[in-house]
Amino acid sequence: MSDEIELMPEPGILIESLRDIGYSFESALADIVDNSITAHANDIQIYAVPIEDDDDPFKVAIIDNGEGLDRASLLQAMKLGSTNPREERTMEDLGRFGLGLKTASFSQCRKLTVVSRKDSVTSAFTWDLDVVVRENCWTVIERTDFGNIFAIDQLPEQGTLVLWEKVDRLTGQNGSGKVDYDRVVSDARGHLSLVFHRFLSGEPGLARIEMSLNGIALEPIDPFNTGNSATQASPEEVVCPGVTLRSFTLPHISAYDDKNEYDHFGLPGGYLRNQGVYLYRAKRLIIHGTWFGLTKKTALTQLTRVKIDIGNDRDEEWKIDVKKVSAQLPESVRKRLSNLIQTIGAPSRKVYRRRGTRLTDPNRYPVWTRAVNGDKTVYGINADHPILQAFRSELDLAEQHQFDAIVSLISSMLPTEALFYDIANDADAVSTRTMEDAEFISNTRVFFATLKQFQTEDEALATLRSMEPYSSQWSRTLNALGIEEQ
Repeated sequence: MSDEIELMPEPGILIESLRDIGYSFESALADIVDNSITAHANDIQIYAVPIEDDDDPFKVAIIDNGEGLDRASLLQAMKLGSTNPREERTMEDLGRFGLGLKTASFSQCRKLTVVSRKDSVTSAFTWDLDVVVRENCWTVIERTDFGNIFAIDQLPEQGTLVLWEKVDRLTGQNGSGKVDYDRVVSDARGHLSLVFHRFLSGEPGLARIEMSLNGIALEPIDPFNTGNSATQASPEEVVCPGVTLRSFTLPHISAYDDKNEYDHFGLPGGYLRNQGVYLYRAKRLIIHGTWFGLTKKTALTQLTRVKIDIGNDRDEEWKIDVKKVSAQLPESVRKRLSNLIQTIGAPSRKVYRRRGTRLTDPNRYPVWTRAVNGDKTVYGINADHPILQAFRSELDLAEQHQFDAIVSLISSMLPTEALFYDIANDADAVSTRTMEDAEFISNTRVFFATLKQFQTEDEALATLRSMEPYSSQWSRTLNALGIEEQ
């Protein structure tokens, strides 16, 4: 015989431990938004504002026009572990553990109030962690002093308000810490715009959701830039039941008129960091910018992004965590993705190799040459370039030998290690020095005169327009030649 002994957790200790589950401010906000979407809200307003002349210097309110909860349902929702993660749920339900509302909130604040309005009845409860710790009891406070609840005047006739007070994880104990609120809000705006971009854009099969942060509407950030005609997309593939995959190759920087637009789709950290898998659970982004250890991130594949969609019935198989910010590939998907990686990355590699081929095409008079010698790829200065030859022809024999030695020395000193490091970190941030006006004019005129020795003027202009540095600076090139642009 053995006795069963019930061991109840210490409320004060457990509640403090739950605060360190690992949420960031923006991921905690996203977890609250999940509840609003599950409640079929189509308008979600978020306020994250410093309050001057207040004992509590920063408050966060998330307000939606969802279905709302009656008193009994709200009280149940305030309980830790309010739903069974193994229960079958509707396909649009973004929750799972019945912990998100509480753990996300507790990770950021010591006082959580939830107000919900349904059928013209308003109910409100507050978790105050200082009370829980002091009394060492799971004590939730029912509120009837509605007039004292921040932002309750913004709550619609039906919907829910989630209010964070004593936001100590940002401000420090008693609000003593200095916080760059503008940065915090900006990071949250970008995160929510990415995580919920499919809801914000109202893609087919999803009701469009309006979301604002401090009164400014959030615009969806599509990580696949599907609105750009230069984006390459593969057909959608069913990898296994309940899992679909589609790969995208984003446009090269040369396809954009505005570098700011190019950087926008690079996402924080840039293209190299954000290549890889974008995993969506019920159309909500869970994790992005990872190859799950299947391959390394390289500059040649930095334009490759893979969208994987799973339903909310796949949580255990994918080991989705309570924060909904990490996952693991099931073995069946891992094998398929591993087999596809070389094919998936090919278009991105092709974009860069095609541009590299153009830059070393002998028919385009490259300054640099590229030659494959066994297992080595050798780069060098093209001593036959017309500009170099024109300069060399004006030297005497001794000076020509000296010039050839200088060209050979420069060719042998290409900083390959530094280039490899810089390109691996951010290939598009590596650029060449821009020529001063006098240098540009001189080189352009010499090269054009050399071309005209064996080409017509129109042919020489066409050659210039097909190569750098002239093609990207065509107006400057014509001005150097004294030709009016047609």
